[in-house]
Amino acid sequence: MLTAAEAASQLGVKLGTLYAYVSRGWLKSYRRKVGRQALYRRLDIEALRGVVSTERGRRGRSLPAASTWVTVAQPKSIEDGAPGVIVAESAVSSITDGRLAYRGYPIEEVVERASFEEVCLLLWSGERPVPEEIAALKAEIEGAQMPTTVAAALNATGEDAPPLLRLAAVMPSLAAWDRRQPPRTRIDRAKLIISQLPLALGNRPEGGAPLGVGMAGRLLGLVPSSTGSDWEVAALDRVLVACAEHELNASTFAARVVASTGADLFASVLSALCSLSGPIHGGACDRIEAMFNELESGARMDECLSTFTRDHRLPPGFGHAIYPDGDPRAVLLRAVAQSIARHRGRRLFETALKVEAAVFKRERLRPNLDFYLTVCARMLGFQQSLPAAIFAIGRASGWIAHALEQYADNRLIRPRMRYRGAPSRHWD
Repeated sequence: MLTAAEAASQLGVKLGTLYAYVSRGWLKSYRRKVGRQALYRRLDIEALRGVVSTERGRRGRSLPAASTWVTVAQPKSIEDGAPGVIVAESAVSSITDGRLAYRGYPIEEVVERASFEEVCLLLWSGERPVPEEIAALKAEIEGAQMPTTVAAALNATGEDAPPLLRLAAVMPSLAAWDRRQPPRTRIDRAKLIISQLPLALGNRPEGGAPLGVGMAGRLLGLVPSSTGSDWEVAALDRVLVACAEHELNASTFAARVVASTGADLFASVLSALCSLSGPIHGGACDRIEAMFNELESGARMDECLSTFTRDHRLPPGFGHAIYPDGDPRAVLLRAVAQSIARHRGRRLFETALKVEAAVFKRERLRPNLDFYLTVCARMLGFQQSLPAAIFAIGRASGWIAHALEQYADNRLIRPRMRYRGAPSRHWD
């Protein structure tokens, strides 16, 4: 048996590469009975040495078996925490012991100190951008105009189309338009997508320019009562940053699967938006809004919550499999909602606090991101059904980051399934 350092030395690779071989199923690691150090069989290392030799960035002339170039899902070990399967490695974000980090930066610090545009560039490149890059992206978002052909395709969806459907409708037509333009880099294409998404939601009813620079200012243009004040921009910016990235949820996985086929960024973002349209993954905001509508129309809170218990459903916006002790993003957005309440009144915020207390008393559940995202959006004056779209625009930065990461070291993502159908049989 060899240690990780010895195995990496035998293969002539770095430790990170060795661990990547394990995650891809090329190599099996073993644990000591005492301690957590991984060990590797010498025979496995010797067998692998010829397979992983590179030639100008490619595998050697003899192509290995498909299992070496297709990502196959692997069970997580119990000591890794929550149950699940590992299907990829990523440096975009991490969730460890209930703590979320973007590119190594704790979510608490990022939400407090970074703008949404800064987070986009951080997620896409891996490092904090310089001020000039941040200003350039903000200016691109503020000055974005929708191409005529894209606007025509969007109009065909109808003015009554749900916001998420409008976001999705933009992607194919934008991809078709982009193919007729001079070639651009993937990062420039990422900036194009981010700058076009808010345009799919329309403009301020009476028209006019965005209220302030950047994504927050562009989105506040949808709110008739907004003046684009500094506190509004700061509050919405924090909401977008909190939504930006969350490891490998269903929509992000969809984006990575599509990217692994070699499809472009437009297709990856479209697949993520389609995944988000499902009520199990992306419908929480709408259900939370419906709950608040009932409460505001006079429904008693205990009766409202009893309905979920009777139907064996979780209260919308509560509980998260990754955070049994509570979603840290909800805590951050609760503070944002409190700051908004100082300017817009405390009525909705206090109702949210009462719902949170009642659900915890009944179910011992804490709120997740969706709950206080919806509260913040309603307090800022966004119309019904827009909180889900705000989430999607924020999360698009993470979808793009994962697609870019997939392109950089691509292997087709092709998980396997366990067959549970009829036994082997013959037609005649």
